[in-house]
Order: sequence, then structure tokens, then C-alpha cells
Amino acid sequence: MQCPACNTEAPNEDLFCENCGVNLKSPPAAAPAAGCTCGASADEADEDGFCLRCGRRVVRPASDHVEEALSPVFAAVSDRGIRHDRNEDRFGMLQSGAWRVMAVCDGVSATRKSEIASAAVSEGLVRSLGDAVKGGVADPELAMRQAIAAGAANLATRTPRDERENPPSTTVVAALVRTSETGLEVAIGWIGDSRAYWIDASGATPLTVDHSWLNEVVASGEMSAAAAAAAPQAHAITRWIGADAEPNLKADIVRRSFTGAGTLLLCTDGLWNYASAENALAKLVHEGAATGEDALATARRLVQFANERGGQDNITVALLHLSQPNPNKS
Repeated sequence: MQCPACNTEAPNEDLFCENCGVNLKSPPAAAPAAGCTCGASADEADEDGFCLRCGRRVVRPASDHVEEALSPVFAAVSDRGIRHDRNEDRFGMLQSGAWRVMAVCDGVSATRKSEIASAAVSEGLVRSLGDAVKGGVADPELAMRQAIAAGAANLATRTPRDERENPPSTTVVAALVRTSETGLEVAIGWIGDSRAYWIDASGATPLTVDHSWLNEVVASGEMSAAAAAAAPQAHAITRWIGADAEPNLKADIVRRSFTGAGTLLLCTDGLWNYASAENALAKLVHEGAATGEDALATARRLVQFANERGGQDNITVALLHLSQPNPNKS
């Protein structure tokens, strides 16, 4: 059998491609080329996929829907959603021995070409943590802080000087995970409102606190939570990565340890905005666990859940299942 993503030959009994991690039994479908509603063919489109006759989108880019599975317990999915014209989210993943790296970035749609920002930050961050893992991680918090800084520096090199006004910008949430016989040791870093959760039998535990106007005015005592939530700017972010971000902006970082079965979940607000009810995300993950689905199937179902409720934003999910004894033996 041949991998549909990278063309590597694989034994017929393999579930995942050893080279790129694609699920061989359920590969992502290729998007068919389609003509425009004005009558133009798919060939009559510019390099960005827009019709040369009427200007409508003709060919959808591959970034509209991206999937990656590095093992049955470690996967991510990013989707354009329904309402947005393009997917400005990106994710990055890496595994090496007992280490796992996950990063989710949500390009700020109010800025120009924000997909450049999300791609640059996720790539730079994962590359930095990959180097740290190879060299031995003595201080996970420091490694995470340096990795987010590396992501920001990577974006700076890709931001032209003529785009310094309203430049490409993004949020980020990332996890550096070490698996062991007893569970997970996790360092989470974030800037903005992309989130991390730990989900187990007791429910969903938020590991991050949004950098939002709402949280800042409530924390300062200026407004009650109810009054702030009713304001139109309630969910406006107060931190981001971009050329116009505050100088020397630091990420928030937490370290946690988890034992027993559970799921580490990173996601953009395209998902959590539809799962604000207590333990709504936990219910979705538990439903998948009850049927024995793998991480990629769970990520797909979470994306589908958001799209079925309107898909108002891009949706990105990255998750790592911890079962017994541990994901390193799956």
C-alpha cells in the first residue's frame, strides 16, 4: 500500500504512515477541482484560487482542512469552518521518545494575511522545542518561553516592512509534554485566547486563562463578570504575537502533572465558543472514548461539532490521549 499524502510504501496491515503519520485506513479526501458558478472552469482561476471572470473563490486551498496523526493517541485537525473564506489557523506537532510537542495558533482575522502569522509562529515554536528535546530539557518552562519567542522571531522575519500597519498577528497555545509510566508532565504556554484543557473522568479542567478584555476588567475589579460579559468588546484579546504587539510581551506559562486516563486538548475559540457550558467538551471526548475511537477521530468529531453549530470561525483541535499504561506504548 502507498501513503496518499507522501507516497511512502507501507505494509498493508499498518494503520499509520511511518513517514508522515497519516491515517492510512481513513486518509483525508482530496478536494475536487470545481468550476465557478459564473460558468468559468477551475482552470480560469488566479494563483490564489479566485475566478478571473467574476472574482469568486473557485479552488479551495489545501489549508482549508488539514489533518495530522502521529500515532493513534496523538492527532490534530484544522478546518476553515463555514463562514470564513479561508483558514487562518495553523497547528504543529512533534514526537520524540517520551516527548510530545503541540502548538495551536489562531491568526487574528482583523489583521492582514494572518495565516502568515499563525504558520510562522507554529513552525518556529515547534522547531525550537524539537531542538530543546534533542538537547535535553532541563527546564521545561524556560524551553517553552524560548520557543514562543522563537515563533515570534520567525514571524518578524516574514513580516514585510510595508505591512507594519495592522500586520499579520496570531494567538498561540502550546504544550511540551513528557510521558512516563505514571502519566504526563506538561508545560503549557500561551498568548491570547486559544486554550488548553485537561479532560478526564471528572470533567474538563481549563489550564489557561484568556488574555481578554473581559478577564482584565474583572480581575482589576472595574466590572462584574456579568456586566463585562455583556459588553461588545468582552472577548477582544489583549495579547497577541505580531509586529504591533507590546514590546517584551511575555507568555503565561503553567506546569502540571496528570495521572490516570485523560486527554490533553488544545483548541482555538472556533471550538470553545460552542462549548462554553460546563463540561461540554468533556462530554464530547467521553463519547468518543466510549466507542474506542482514536485521537484523529475525536479531533474530527470536535471540528464537526463546531461546524454543525454554525462554524462561525476557523476551528483547530490538537489532542493527546493518555490511557493505561501510557501513550508512549500505544
